[in-house]
Amino acid sequence: MEVERIKEQLGFHDLALVPAKRLDAMASVFMKRKEAGEMLSIEPEDINARLDPAGSLPSAKSIFVAFEQVPFTDVEPESKKGYGRLASFSRDTDYHLLLNEKMARLEEYLKNAYPDVEYYRQVDTGPLYERGFAAMTGKGYIGRNGSFIHSRLGSYVAIGLLLTNLEGGEACEMSGDCGDCRACVDACPGGAIEFTGILHPGRCRSWITQKRGELTEGERAVMADWIYGCDVCQMVCPKNKGIEAVYESRDPVHHICLDGLEEESNRSFKQRYGRLSGSWRGKKQWVKNAAYIRRYFNERKK
Repeated sequence: MEVERIKEQLGFHDLALVPAKRLDAMASVFMKRKEAGEMLSIEPEDINARLDPAGSLPSAKSIFVAFEQVPFTDVEPESKKGYGRLASFSRDTDYHLLLNEKMARLEEYLKNAYPDVEYYRQVDTGPLYERGFAAMTGKGYIGRNGSFIHSRLGSYVAIGLLLTNLEGGEACEMSGDCGDCRACVDACPGGAIEFTGILHPGRCRSWITQKRGELTEGERAVMADWIYGCDVCQMVCPKNKGIEAVYESRDPVHHICLDGLEEESNRSFKQRYGRLSGSWRGKKQWVKNAAYIRRYFNERKK
């Protein structure tokens, strides 16, 4: 199967094909996190569901791994009173929409070429550990901060999986490593990254901006005036220096005005912000975060 030709024809930023093998090497990582009580509420309870392609498609023999570069910058937007800052990956058209469109084209291509094809698609919202399967492509490696670092696109990539019952693909070794670099370890606002590669996702600013319920004083301090997401570990990563921007910028938004969020209906919120990936948790989440951000600015004046 000519994967490179399919990539060019369908407009993927990158595409690879690997066999649908279990990620057994990752099992101990998830088990340690589970035993430490550090699994996030949005993660599946069943660790096996993260590792075994057959759990999502029993007939799976191969996996198309698609990469979509997302918006990025090496400069944070300035802090503005009355506004919440957005992480760069959520400042433009939602990568879920863009990558799902391309994956749908891939499905159509395969159906035309192989009428008996069976498939399962996952773009972020699914049980499988996408970064683990991305590492099988040999296109990069999982960095100390837990991000997949693509050798050409950097770590600002969304990953999509299309499991199929077609034969094909070859698993490769991860390409690259972080060496003795500790840039992300030192820069992480919440201290979520250890040099040994152990991650504490509950301390991550990006997760804190998505967390349901009340925040602790420490979590509020980490969130500061960010209404969604965090870029810090990627902004300081030397592997992202000099990478080419191949995503199509459409209408970037750097700040969200806090005034009027409460008055938005769910429909108007979706119409206004639905194209941004940061809106996936809904209006209620942003209203809660906005209240914390107002307190943050008020406390800074004292």
